[in-house]
Amino acid sequence: MRPFCIATIGGILGIIVGLYFKSIALLVILFILTTLVILLLKNISKEKIRMIIIFLIGFVLLESLTIWQENNFEQINEKYAQKEIEIQAIVINDKIEKEYKDVYYVQVIKVEGQDKKQNFKMVLNVKRQKEHKLTLEYGDIICFKGIYEQPNEARNEGGFDYAQYLKTKKIVGITTIKAEEINVIDKNRTGMLARVVHDIRRNIVTRIRAILTEDIANLCTGLLVGEKSELSEDIQETFRKSNLSHMLAISGAHISYILLGITTLIQRLKFHKRWSKVILIFFFIFFMALTGFTASVTRSCIMVLLQLLASILFRKSDVYQNLAISSFIILLINPYTLLDIGFQLSFGGTIGIIIFSKKLQKSGKQKKRIYMNKLLEIVEKSWQKIKEMCIVTLSANLIIIPIMVYHFNTISFTFFISNLLASPILGISLILGMILILSLLIVPLAKILSLFLQPILQLLIWIAEFSSRLPLSQILVPTPKIWQISLYYFILICIFFYKSNLQDKYKFITKYKKGIIVILIFLIFFPYIFQIIPNDKLVISFIDVGQGDSMLIQTPSRKTILVDGGGSETGSFNMGEKTLIPYLLDQGIMKIDYMMFSHFDRRSLSRAIKCYAEIKSEKGDC
Repeated sequence: MRPFCIATIGGILGIIVGLYFKSIALLVILFILTTLVILLLKNISKEKIRMIIIFLIGFVLLESLTIWQENNFEQINEKYAQKEIEIQAIVINDKIEKEYKDVYYVQVIKVEGQDKKQNFKMVLNVKRQKEHKLTLEYGDIICFKGIYEQPNEARNEGGFDYAQYLKTKKIVGITTIKAEEINVIDKNRTGMLARVVHDIRRNIVTRIRAILTEDIANLCTGLLVGEKSELSEDIQETFRKSNLSHMLAISGAHISYILLGITTLIQRLKFHKRWSKVILIFFFIFFMALTGFTASVTRSCIMVLLQLLASILFRKSDVYQNLAISSFIILLINPYTLLDIGFQLSFGGTIGIIIFSKKLQKSGKQKKRIYMNKLLEIVEKSWQKIKEMCIVTLSANLIIIPIMVYHFNTISFTFFISNLLASPILGISLILGMILILSLLIVPLAKILSLFLQPILQLLIWIAEFSSRLPLSQILVPTPKIWQISLYYFILICIFFYKSNLQDKYKFITKYKKGIIVILIFLIFFPYIFQIIPNDKLVISFIDVGQGDSMLIQTPSRKTILVDGGGSETGSFNMGEKTLIPYLLDQGIMKIDYMMFSHFDRRSLSRAIKCYAEIKSEKGDC
C-alpha cells in the first residue's frame, strides 16, 4: 500500500469538490457512505479500512483548505471591490515591463481604516509617465491610494480566465495607478535569506545579459533560473508550435542535467559520499528558491530530495510515493496550483514516463547481441538510445496530449522529430550554462564560455523554428469536454492494464477489449460528427470582444456566419487569435462559412484581411 498516493488522490478530489461545489455536503455524504460500508461489509480487511481512512484524510484536509481559501478571497473582493483604498504593501518581485505600464506584485500589509493586519497579494499596474519615472525595487515598502478591482474571469467560453490564473499565484485583486501616486516608505524590508536569493538571481540575470546577445541571453536565463519575463513572444510562440515549450519551463530534464553536473563536480572534489548528498539537498532547496518555487521545479526538486534522503537513511526510494508526496506538498501550500497548466503538464508528463516507458520498452526489447564489428556496435547502441528517447517522449505525450488540446487546442504529430533534435542540445546548453554561472565572477572566463554557449543556444532556437514549420507540427482541434478526456484515459487503461488482477472478476473487459476500445473511440468523436448533421435550430451568440461587437450565427443547415470581430485600433492585442479562435474552437467550430463586417474603422480592413488569412491557413477554407 502506498499511503501518500491514496491521500493525494483523495486530496485532488477534495480540491475539485471545494472549487466547483463549494459545499461540505458531499463531504458529509462521503463520511456517511464510508461508515456504512465499514459497518455493513464484515469481511472488509484492515488494509482496506486504512486505505479508506487515508483517502478521507487527504480529501477532508485539501477540501477544507480550498473552501477556506476560496471564502477568504471572496471576502476580500466583497469588502474592497470598486472602492478607493489606501494601501501599504511590500514589493515582492522585480518590474515586469508591458506596453504602457510596469507591473509589480505586492504583499499588502495594511489597509487604511482597518485595525487588523492584512496579508494578501495584489497586482499593481503603474502607468508610465514621461515627466515622472519610477522603478520600484524588490523589498520596497510603498504606500498608495487606488481603486481595488477584481480580476476578470473568462468573458467567453474557452477564454482566458485571468482571475483563476492569479489564484494559482495567491493573488486576489488589481490596482492601477500613476507613478506619481506612489510613496516609497522604506527599502530592503524582506527577510535576509529571501533578499540574498533575490540578489543572486538578479546578478546572474544581469551578468548573463551583459555578455550574450538579447534573445540568446533571455533564453539562457529562462532555461537556467526560470526568468522568462523578457523572453520575446515570438520565441515563446516558436517553441510552443514546435512542441518544445516544456523546455522553457525548468522541469525534470533540467534537474537531471543539473544533478549530473553537480554530482560530477562533487566527485572530482572527492567529497565523502554521504556528505555530498547533504550538500546536494541544500543545493536543491536553494535552487527551488532561486527559481521562484514554480510547480515544475518544486515537483522535480522534492522528488530528488526524497531520493537523496532515502539514500542517506539507507531506505528504498519509491518513485510513486515521491511523486505523490511532492504533489501533496505543493497542493497543501496552494490548492489552486491544481489549475496551473505547468503543474498539470509537469505531473502528467512524469506520470506518463513512470507508467508507460517500462511497458513500451518491454514490448520492444531485443536480445543482447555480440558484435564482431565495433562500428556496428556503436550504430546499434546509438539506435537504442534514439529508441529510448522516443519511448520517453511518447510516454510523456500519452498523458499530456489531452491537457495540451484542452488548453491550447493544438495537437502535433512531429513531437518525435523536434524532441530528438532539441534534447541533446538542451543538455549541452544546461551544462555549459551552469558552468557559465559559476564563472561569472571571472568576467574574461565567462566571455570565453559565452563564445561556445551563444551558437549552441542559437542552434536550439533554429531547431524550434525548423520544427515549427514542419507539416503537421501544429493542428488546430476543437476543445474536448471533460468526459471525452476521461474516456481517453480509460482507453489507455484498457490498452496497457487489461492483464491486471481484475481480469478474473471482469472477464468481459478482457474478452471484448478491442470492441470496447472501438466503441469508446467512437463516443469521443461522436459529438463532432453530430455537429455536421443539420437540425431545426438557429443559434445566435454574442461574443465579448471588449471594444466593439461580434456575433456568431449558426443556421439550421450548420452554416456559420461571423459578424464583426471587435478589437481596438490601438494596441498590439490580437483579438482574432486570443479571443475569437479560442471561442470558436470551444464551440467545436472548425470552419467559418461567411464573414460579415458592418463597418470599417481605420486599420480595420487590414486587420480583417490578416484575421481571414490566419484562419484560412490554420483551419482550412473560410
